[in-house]
Amino acid sequence: MRTQNKILIIFFFLLCFCNLVTSAQNKKDSITEITPSITFTYLNSNDTIILTANIFDKKDQGVFAIKNAVIEFSASGDKETRNLGQAKADEEGNAILKLPVATAIPQDKDGKTTYTAKFNGKGKFQPAMETFSAKLARITVNFSKEDSLHFILITATQVDHKGNVKPIQKEKVVVYVPRLFTLLKIGETDLDEAGTGKVEYTMKLVGDSLGNIIVLARIEENDKFGNVQGQSSISWGIPKQYYLAERPTRELWTPIAPIWMIVTLITMLTGVWAHYIYAVVQLIKIKQVSKKNPGNTENNNKFT
Repeated sequence: MRTQNKILIIFFFLLCFCNLVTSAQNKKDSITEITPSITFTYLNSNDTIILTANIFDKKDQGVFAIKNAVIEFSASGDKETRNLGQAKADEEGNAILKLPVATAIPQDKDGKTTYTAKFNGKGKFQPAMETFSAKLARITVNFSKEDSLHFILITATQVDHKGNVKPIQKEKVVVYVPRLFTLLKIGETDLDEAGTGKVEYTMKLVGDSLGNIIVLARIEENDKFGNVQGQSSISWGIPKQYYLAERPTRELWTPIAPIWMIVTLITMLTGVWAHYIYAVVQLIKIKQVSKKNPGNTENNNKFT
């Protein structure tokens, strides 16, 4: 008995100690200042500039997004800085701002614009800032057919600080077709002196109900232009209604069980319930016989 009391007392003190340590740690975490980090991405897609700032706090336990943080975006050139707007971070910490290319954006003498994503801080969260520089560029996608061959034609241009349009030369452009969960790469090309390139389309992909597919052409993670994307659609796909959806096979790992497994399970359950029913029927018969012959134990023994 004394040993049990000692164990209970030790357990109680350990529980109290753990609670004190936890509360002290929580209080420390609530007081400690948090220095967030920002990753900044730039995408120029079909005459729309998309600025995405991801704000997060990196700890030993992992990376945690900072929801509802207000991010201010700005653009600057040699002599001018212009506020582009602000956006609030979502559950994943992404604050996204979209603006048309027609917006007057300041540039430096090389035609580059420095974009800034800034978090001014709030409460225990410290300020954070990230910048990215890119030249204004544009990609157009066209199509041509020569005999039985299909070609995707790419044209890439850039705009200097005076507003002059010039070709983008010697840069790699990757061509994709969007699929259900990802982008399917169908080819790539290097731009020539005129800023053009072409990729042969040889695949047979399922499109929409009219056979239309979307083709994306991208300059990716470039030091001068950042991410630039152009897209267009063409009816080179196979109409979707001509293809039946795949039916799941009856395997152990599919949602629909194999026939043999269903038959085996039904047979086993039938046998189990048959024994239950038989036992209940026998109990009813025993009860009926005992009521008719309350003093006759031999008959009761025969039925049992």
